[in-house]
Amino acid sequence: MADLTPKQKEVWDCFIKEQPKILLASGAKRAGKTFVFILLYLMHIAKFENQGLSFIIGGSTQASIRRNVLNDMEEILGKELKLDKTNAISVFGNKVYCFDGTNADAWKKARGFTAAGALLNEGTALHDTFVKEVISRCSYPGARVLIDTNPENPAHFVKTDYIDKDGQKLKNGKINIKAFHFTVFDNIYLDEEYVESIIASTPTGMFTDRDIYGLWVAAEGVVYKDFNKDKHYIDDIEGVNFVRYFAGTDWGYEHHGSIVVIGEDDEGCFYLLEEHAHQHQEIDFWVDVANDIKSRYGNIFFYCDSARPEHVKRFRRERIKAVNADKAVVSGIEEVARLFKTDQLKVVKSKVSRFDKEIYMYVWNETTGEPVKQWDDVLDSLRYAIYTHTKPQRRKTGGR
Repeated sequence: MADLTPKQKEVWDCFIKEQPKILLASGAKRAGKTFVFILLYLMHIAKFENQGLSFIIGGSTQASIRRNVLNDMEEILGKELKLDKTNAISVFGNKVYCFDGTNADAWKKARGFTAAGALLNEGTALHDTFVKEVISRCSYPGARVLIDTNPENPAHFVKTDYIDKDGQKLKNGKINIKAFHFTVFDNIYLDEEYVESIIASTPTGMFTDRDIYGLWVAAEGVVYKDFNKDKHYIDDIEGVNFVRYFAGTDWGYEHHGSIVVIGEDDEGCFYLLEEHAHQHQEIDFWVDVANDIKSRYGNIFFYCDSARPEHVKRFRRERIKAVNADKAVVSGIEEVARLFKTDQLKVVKSKVSRFDKEIYMYVWNETTGEPVKQWDDVLDSLRYAIYTHTKPQRRKTGGR
């Protein structure tokens, strides 16, 4: 196993020699967790070659299972893996069922059959009952369960129910649960410049602790720790060569509704050019705001909060290019925070008012791991715009 990193080799040896029933790998992104688990899982399935047994692969969505697991499996096996009508693939004469497991009733998909093993990818993205049901399904003699995940809030069930029970043994003395911790530095095959770049561009605080050092830490304090008024506020945009504009929209009434306009320059930097934040305004008002923006910036996209579909439809009837935004909270915050960290997001100071309050008042809820739902109206519209607009580029670059 010369191509494995020392950490991967340690996991490999544990799987073969200690044979834990449940093996977990948690930690930093790009640390090599999933790849070694795919190798081990294929080796496990091969032990039961041509026995017609059932196995499970679980992930947050079918798309993530394809991206994170099946694509690498195809490269390793040298053959295409096509899902049949039951969402299963054939591997070594056995059936491997692929289940998306994020919803509360996802466990029902795994109910009713005996499995000889499971590989659960992105464990913290899966629902508690789904994970427990999959583990209970793995009752065939010699069945093994592999769970890989990035860290989240230390109160997450993956940590409290499994990782914190590292070393747990059965009555016969065999290991039931074994957990391994990865940092980005464990992947010795990553290019040094890449690692340096990732460290430099990862937002300060929770994101660095989790993404680089693989720590299960709670979010705390101000959300955008890297915002610096001396660097990120600018007075004018004279000389900036803008190549496109787009907008973000967060509907509101009792709390502020907000539309922000973002400009992107020819070097890939973003500028918050103006905000419109108001309470107690009806949709007619926001249509007028959007049409005024459209008259000045052209027929740009408005990335909108999907919570008010009737407002999105109204925008479209008015020939405003309204698109439902990708509202992923923590991932969206991480993208905006990364742009502040790398000085790729600037704010025209004279064109914002509420932003100036929210940026210092927007804080994490340490219990839930989500931001407190206050002082977030302009920042939500900013997140919708930035995260949705940059999504295609993230796909091309593998998330960075």
